[in-house]
Amino acid sequence: MQILNSLVPIFSVILLGILLRRRNFLNQETTQAFNRFAYFVALPVFLFHKIGTAPTGDGLANRYMIILLGATLATVCLSWAVIHLCKFNWNARGTLIQAGFRGNLAFIGLPLVLFTTHDLPEAQQLKLESAVLIALPPVVIFYNIASVTVLSIYSASTEKLMSWRKVLFNILTNPLLIACLTGLIVQRTGIAIPTAFGRTCDVIGASAFSIALIGIGSQLASISVAGKWTESLISSIIKNVACPIAGWIIGVSIGLAGTELLVILIMCATPTAVSSFILADQIGGDANQAASTVVVGTACSFATLSVLLMLPI
Repeated sequence: MQILNSLVPIFSVILLGILLRRRNFLNQETTQAFNRFAYFVALPVFLFHKIGTAPTGDGLANRYMIILLGATLATVCLSWAVIHLCKFNWNARGTLIQAGFRGNLAFIGLPLVLFTTHDLPEAQQLKLESAVLIALPPVVIFYNIASVTVLSIYSASTEKLMSWRKVLFNILTNPLLIACLTGLIVQRTGIAIPTAFGRTCDVIGASAFSIALIGIGSQLASISVAGKWTESLISSIIKNVACPIAGWIIGVSIGLAGTELLVILIMCATPTAVSSFILADQIGGDANQAASTVVVGTACSFATLSVLLMLPI
C-alpha cells in the first residue's frame, strides 16, 4: 500500500506530463514556463513557508544533512572511479559523474516524503518534514559546486572553464536556497508569519509539485536516449542504488532507524535531476548523454524506490 499511496501518484503526474507533450497539449515554450514558475515561484514559496513555520528540531535535521552530504560525496567518488575504469569518452565523464550524485530532491524527493509521512501522527509528520527541509540548503550548495567542478574539468571546450565568481553568483541567487535560508531565519528568530500571508503561501505552494512534475514529464518526452543506454544505466545504478546504500550505512552508524531512516533514504534514492541536463549543456558537457541519464534514471527510480518502500526498515 505504501507504494500505491506514495509512489504511484508522483509518477502518474510525470506520466501525465509525458502524455500532454506527446498530444501537443504542451510544447517547449509552455514546458519552460511551467518549469520557471515551479522553480522561481511555487517551490520557493512552499519551502519558505514550511521551514518558517517548522517546529524546533531535536538534531534530526543535522543528522539528515550529514547523511545526504556523506552519501553524495560517496557517490561522487564511486562515479569518478567507475567512469575512469570504463574509459568513457572524455566529454561524457563529467556529465556521468554529475548524473551519479545530483538527485531530484526538490521536485520528486520532497513530495514523496510528504506522501510517505502523511498517515503518521501530526507531530511526528511535522518533525520529519521540517528536518528534511532544513537539511536541504548545504546539499544544494554542494550540488552546485560539485556539478560545476566536474563538468568544467571534463569540458570539451577550453573556453568554458570553471569560474568561481559565476559559481558563487549562481549559488547566492538560487531561489530554492534563498527560500530555505530566509525560512530558517524566520523559524530561528520566531517571527510570526501573518495569517493572510501564510494562506497566500499555502495557495501558491500547493501548486508547486503538480506543476513541477508535469514539467518534468513534458521535458522527458522531448529527450532521446538513443545510443546512450549503457553509460546512462551505469550512472542510474550509482544514483538510485549506491547512494541509498551509502545513506543507509551512514544513517545506521549514527543511530537512525524506522521511519526516520526511511525518509532520508528516499531522498538519497531520488533520480538524477533534470537541471543536470541544463547545466551540462551550459558548461560544455555531453548534453545528449545528460538528457539520456535523466530519462533512464527516472525510469529506473520507480523500481528502486518501490523496493525501498517495501523494506522492513
